[in-house]
Amino acid sequence: MTEYTPVASGGVTVTARDPVRQHARRVMGRLWIDQVPVRLASEDATLWPSAAAAEAEGRTLCWPGQPGAARALLGRVAQLRARARNAGLTEVALLGGGPPARAADVIVRHWLAGREPPGRPAEGGGPLTVFDGGDPGPVARLAADRGRLGRTLVVVCGDDPDTGALCGAFAALFGELGLSPAETARRFVTVAPAGSRSAKLAAEAGHEVVEAPSPTVFGALSPYALVPAGLAGADVAAVLDAATAVLPALTRPENNPGLVLGAVLGGTARAGRGTVVLGGYSAAPPELADWIAPMLAGATHGRLLPVVQHGGLPVLPDDDLFLVTVDGRPRQDDVTVSGPLAAQLAVWEYAAAVAGHLLGEDPLASPAADPAADPADDEAAAPDTAGEPVFVDGHGDAAVAAHTADPDLAACADLPALLDALAWRVTDDGHLAIVAFLDPDRRHGQGAQVRRLAGLLAARTSRPVTVTWGRRLPATGNDRRERGVYLMLTGNAARDVPVAGRPRGLGAAQSARALAAARAARRGGRPVVRLHLQDRRSGLARLLELARGGA
Repeated sequence: MTEYTPVASGGVTVTARDPVRQHARRVMGRLWIDQVPVRLASEDATLWPSAAAAEAEGRTLCWPGQPGAARALLGRVAQLRARARNAGLTEVALLGGGPPARAADVIVRHWLAGREPPGRPAEGGGPLTVFDGGDPGPVARLAADRGRLGRTLVVVCGDDPDTGALCGAFAALFGELGLSPAETARRFVTVAPAGSRSAKLAAEAGHEVVEAPSPTVFGALSPYALVPAGLAGADVAAVLDAATAVLPALTRPENNPGLVLGAVLGGTARAGRGTVVLGGYSAAPPELADWIAPMLAGATHGRLLPVVQHGGLPVLPDDDLFLVTVDGRPRQDDVTVSGPLAAQLAVWEYAAAVAGHLLGEDPLASPAADPAADPADDEAAAPDTAGEPVFVDGHGDAAVAAHTADPDLAACADLPALLDALAWRVTDDGHLAIVAFLDPDRRHGQGAQVRRLAGLLAARTSRPVTVTWGRRLPATGNDRRERGVYLMLTGNAARDVPVAGRPRGLGAAQSARALAAARAARRGGRPVVRLHLQDRRSGLARLLELARGGA
């Protein structure tokens, strides 16, 4: 990036304005000296320790923006899709979280947008549904629609307690449909590394197994994203072709949109502006920012804090923030990125890897290897009891029980005082992290209410508010986790879902993981409040009223 702000190549344009542009210029020389473009394109294992360790062990990894592994499976995906259609399986349930699952969702939504009438959602919510948490609500809704359940194919792309519980739940549901064990097994496709524990277990259960590189935070163009997207009907060959068109630009030291965007992200964070606000406009592919955010956070191990502006979530300008818009307003926002979806998938992954390199992090390191992660916090180790709340606000369905071990927060007598105290604890360089162990669906679950609550609390604290949906630890990484104030939301489930071969249903297992996550955040020395809702909708309505200033 020389004197000219916009960088356009491969259909993707990145535009940055001062002072963000100047932060990027200061680090470009280092990227050229380190030969980062060529080393990334050649998957040079000397770039990061995790890559070197994988090479020594004979394992392949999901590198950023590399479509080779998925392209080799195009024929297999076409065969699996034809077989599923012949069996009447026209919908896909994707079990597994993380950026690849979000990328699959973005790809299918984008594919649908060009085929469905404007404003008309596909019947049943679309051909792909991502189940990336342990809440029983989404699974219970699918179970209630026996016709939809009967035409569902399950693709397993995760290897964690949530995904394991979901696999058991779907197996139990198929059994209730009267399917034999062999018929149930034919409803599952597992994407996993060759020889891995998950691949072996899937093969023993009779599931179709599709081999893939070892997972990382990348993988938007890997089998973890493109196998479920292809089985849901998306034209993944066209996605790969469009992404491949931008790859030559990512090997160059100049006029390289991925290198420039990575320099912007990493250089600006190095200069002390580590919160990136992701905004989207009507032209942007739906839900693209929801994929970008966890991918950036994971690749930089929390050194970048992404905040997604859902529905106009207020984020006030501050010295540590900068605004990146997707298909936005060039020369008006700090950074804009525009271009075809597939090309953006490659460019954003590449940029996240560059940012991680500049921040001294290993973007290919497995999230499970994060030093903040404690195996003792798995659901099996979590107790079934939460202890007595410090107070219960409200009565009946509107009752909200507050749990905290923080002495100052525990001294609060009611919810208004507690919300005031939480807002006060968010420092000038910190943020409020809402971790909701609830149903994220915006239409049928609590997704819309939680996001409205986040907006009100952002206005109240004048600081960013992040929203995540209860998976393992509430945050990834080091210094950003140190600055967070955590508001965890749990609630009684209207209906639990049994899990085959396990004593607890999805709801009970999720409650245990919520308690484990709260303990993990407290061990980091952070203020943590957990609010348990007797009735989810009524309890959230009470919180929304109080956040607006109601009594």
